[in-house]
Amino acid sequence: MHRLALALACCLAALPAGAAVFDEFQVYDGRITEPGHVDLNLHLNLGRRGRLDGEGAPRNGGLFTAEIGYATAPWHEVSIYLPVAKEFSGDVFGGGFKLRNSFVTPGADSRPLAFGLDVELRHQSYRFSSADWAVALRPIIDLRSGPWQLILNPVVEMPLGRQGPVFAPAVRGVRQVAETVWLGVEHYMDFGRFDRPEAPRGQAHQLFLTTDIRLTGSVGLHLGLGHGLTRASDRWAGNLILYVDF
Repeated sequence: MHRLALALACCLAALPAGAAVFDEFQVYDGRITEPGHVDLNLHLNLGRRGRLDGEGAPRNGGLFTAEIGYATAPWHEVSIYLPVAKEFSGDVFGGGFKLRNSFVTPGADSRPLAFGLDVELRHQSYRFSSADWAVALRPIIDLRSGPWQLILNPVVEMPLGRQGPVFAPAVRGVRQVAETVWLGVEHYMDFGRFDRPEAPRGQAHQLFLTTDIRLTGSVGLHLGLGHGLTRASDRWAGNLILYVDF
């Protein structure tokens, strides 16, 4: 399982003015697949805000994303994301694409401390994002000790041409409880723009309980259930992710 920390990519939501924004729910650790190998991750996510104000994809509905990655070196992987959303009302719409380059410390799974950086370019409609073009910089800090793992992603989102950079960090704590089973807790935060941070009531905070199960040496399953801690967060979110390394 090359990506233990795969998590939710639910509700790529652009909230109304004055509310916080999450681009996606996903925490990355310092591992990538083997050089010359392809990995395929299929995300099926459901979300419910409990209200339908503002834009977003979806406010109340499901999101399917195919993620295809290829490692060019022990320290580099390139991936493309192709999302499609469906509202519970029946409306179906595409989500553009995201192109991600990951640069990591080789052999992160055998190191007590590893680092990485994701550089992501995305093109999505306003139903998904506050700007049709955006860049995200995602530093990766990956700490391991025995059965424990702590991953930090202090993400900076940079919508192009519409507003200033946004600070949206994420953290994930994981414990291995069996040979092929991990339990985790994830916390996603959005503090708003650097030049105009949100007041506490306008910040987004989402908490998830997750489990990862290695089904075979190259196939794994991720399950998560999340609940929003503030009004600017999604009320409920859930996901099922199947990931395969070729």
